[in-house]
Amino acid sequence: MQKQYYISFEGSHIGPYSIDAIVNRIEGKKSQWTDYVYDEAVGEWVMLLEHPEFASQSSKKVMATFPPKPAEDGKLREKEWFVLKEGNNYGPYSKLELVQMLQERSLYEYDYIWHHGMSAWKRVAELTDFSKDSIRDLKESPNSDVSEIFFRRRHARAQYGASLIVHNNKSVFNGKTIEISEGGAGVMVESPDLQPGQTVFLHFQPGNGVPPFNAVCQIVSKQFVREPAASPKTRYGVKFTSISHHVRESILNYTAKAA
Repeated sequence: MQKQYYISFEGSHIGPYSIDAIVNRIEGKKSQWTDYVYDEAVGEWVMLLEHPEFASQSSKKVMATFPPKPAEDGKLREKEWFVLKEGNNYGPYSKLELVQMLQERSLYEYDYIWHHGMSAWKRVAELTDFSKDSIRDLKESPNSDVSEIFFRRRHARAQYGASLIVHNNKSVFNGKTIEISEGGAGVMVESPDLQPGQTVFLHFQPGNGVPPFNAVCQIVSKQFVREPAASPKTRYGVKFTSISHHVRESILNYTAKAA
C-alpha cells in the first residue's frame, strides 16, 4: 500500500492521497508541483518539488514529453533546460538563453529549472552552472556571440544613492538605493528576512532629479553583504510591479543622462 499524504489547498489541507493520486491532481491542474505536502516522517510541510518521493515523478513527466536529444555542437547552445513556472513546464532552452532570461528578469534565481542529467528540479541559485563565477566567465568570454547577451538589458541602469523605507505589511525597514532603472532597483536593506518572490512596498526619497515616489515591488534576488563587517546588510534586487507613469519617465530621463 502506498504511503498517504496531505497536501496544501487554498490555505487549508486535504487528503490523505497516495503519490499516484497527487500526481493525477497535478496533471488535472487541481494542484501544482509548487504546492506543499505534509511528511509525517519529518513532521513538516515540504514543497512537492523538493520532496524525494515526488521530485523524480516530476522529472519523469518531462522526460516522457521531451525525451533526450543528441548533444549539439557547443554545450552552451544545447537546448536541454526546462523552466517551471506556475505549475507549467517551458522549454527546452539552452544555457545561454537562460542566462539572457536572467539578464532580462524573465527568469529569477528562485525559479526551478531542470535537464535530463538532474535527478530533481533545482532553483537557479542552487546550480553551479548559474553561479556568479560561471556567469562572470561567460561575460568575459572572447566570443562576442556569448558576451553580448549581457548588453541586451531591457532597461538602462544607473547608480543611485537615495535612501528608502521598506515595509511588508508587518515590519518597516530602513534602506538605501544602489542602482535604479525604470523597471526596478538594487537596494541595501537592514534586514535579512525578505525573500525572493515576496511583494514589498518601497518609499524612495528624492535624489538626482527623481522625485520621491512609492512603488509596489517584487523581490527577484538576494545577496548577503558585510560592509563593514560589524554591520551586515542584505542587498536585494526588486522589480517594479506598480509605479506611476510620471515617476517612470523621471527615472528614464535620469538613467539616460547617467549612461
